[in-house]
Amino acid sequence: MTVGWDAARVVDLARQLRGAETGGWQTAALRRLVAGLGWQWQETADGVRLIGGVGPDHLPQWAPRLRRVDRFEKDYVHEGEDYVGLYVPIAVPEGGAAGKAAAFRAAGEALTREFDPAPIMGAYGDLGPFYDSTPRWGSPFRRWRQQVDTLELRAGEHGPELLLQPTAPAENWFWRQGHGENYAIGGFFGSNRDPANAGLGFPGAWHTDEWDVFLHALTAFLWNLPAETHALGIELDLGFHALVPGTRGPVVFHIACGERLEVAYDTEGLGASIGDPASLGWIPKSTRPAALEHWIESHYHSGDFGIGEVDGPGLARMMVDTLRGLGVASPRNLSLSDHAQSVAGYRVDYYGLTLEENP
Repeated sequence: MTVGWDAARVVDLARQLRGAETGGWQTAALRRLVAGLGWQWQETADGVRLIGGVGPDHLPQWAPRLRRVDRFEKDYVHEGEDYVGLYVPIAVPEGGAAGKAAAFRAAGEALTREFDPAPIMGAYGDLGPFYDSTPRWGSPFRRWRQQVDTLELRAGEHGPELLLQPTAPAENWFWRQGHGENYAIGGFFGSNRDPANAGLGFPGAWHTDEWDVFLHALTAFLWNLPAETHALGIELDLGFHALVPGTRGPVVFHIACGERLEVAYDTEGLGASIGDPASLGWIPKSTRPAALEHWIESHYHSGDFGIGEVDGPGLARMMVDTLRGLGVASPRNLSLSDHAQSVAGYRVDYYGLTLEENP
């Protein structure tokens, strides 16, 4: 983590933000909030500039910022808000994606000690609220939801940020992405049984029967997965059932991902239809054993990949080519193992996979 990181200072800022009076997110109230934090509010030709935060004022990657209601936000606000977010960078680490994931994790652990586990956590995938492009290193978030305002630890392009936002607009945007069109929502979202989640709604997922669409979605899901799971301090444990002709839909793949990602491929019971898995890139366990623990009897595996090492397109293509070679008719003939949605006390929906849980 970068020099200057101070967990106590970040927790104190988070406490102040969580208890702040936002006054309907109108300009006058936010000016008072900013002044109460000891920051300066400057009107410029490009909008409001905030001077303050937890890092050096003269470095743009440390600058706090307000998100004004504009073109993409206006359809999701209903209470006259002028702004829908106050973003405060809290660390600008070195070390690429691994450094950013480690900084996020450290901040998440500090905030969890202060506030208890976040009622909501996950990763946004390609799109964040109001159609934001998410950071290239990954898009994890932890959200301490309240009825009026919500505090979120989120991924910024340069590292973790604190975000204070009105609860309704972002949830309104999320809910309205359940229209079923391809790529409407990505990533994964988990909620726990915290009373703060009363009234929380999750949109329906989208599904596809086109292999090319599924390939794109699977690529996006896998690419930054080790950074996201490590940042959140969780491990994903996903079995893929596949309706291979002549079978009852066995688990063919097992994805294990914590700080590292590996896919195991079980050929047991698939017969001669498997062809030559090694020709597609699978590594026989007789050549090199799997590095991670898997709960299927894997005869082949993908190799294991750390943060920033995943060839998302290549790994997704190997899986899709294998499924098509087995005669699986479409992605609608795939489903997730029945325990896949239970992760560290959260119920998780995998919007980026477009797959349903196995009934």
